[in-house]
Amino acid sequence: MKTKLVQIFLLLFIVACNQDSPNIKQISNMQYFIDNEIQEGIYSVEPGLQYSIIQSGDQSTESPLLEDTITAHFHGTLTDGSVFWSSIEMGEPLTVQLSGLIVGCQKIISMMKTGDEWRVYIDPSMAYGDEGRPGIPSNSILIFDIELLDIQKS
Repeated sequence: MKTKLVQIFLLLFIVACNQDSPNIKQISNMQYFIDNEIQEGIYSVEPGLQYSIIQSGDQSTESPLLEDTITAHFHGTLTDGSVFWSSIEMGEPLTVQLSGLIVGCQKIISMMKTGDEWRVYIDPSMAYGDEGRPGIPSNSILIFDIELLDIQKS
């Protein structure tokens, strides 16, 4: 009987250790941002939110506010390179009120100027977190190439 209990305990322990728990994923994500930050041309806005400049636009324009409507191209990938959504591939930019986007995009785009094209790295805490979305597993880092085409002030 004692042997059976030990076997059951070991089996449960092994199964628990093999689970991809959010803690392991969070540590992996944290390491991704630490490693990414040392790359040349990567800027950190706050922990879990980074960008690099692909192209600079018209720096004399105002940045959008949350209540403004923006028109932008978004090309979204996961860290493995798989594309989960792309307005570029769809052939039409997205027009949306800035406040309607995920928090990571809101924060980054509010720093951009018309014509800017940035590559953005967003921690799941500022995206879809534990829930995920179709094509986006839970706790996934999102990478967007964002080109801000237009800002319609409210």
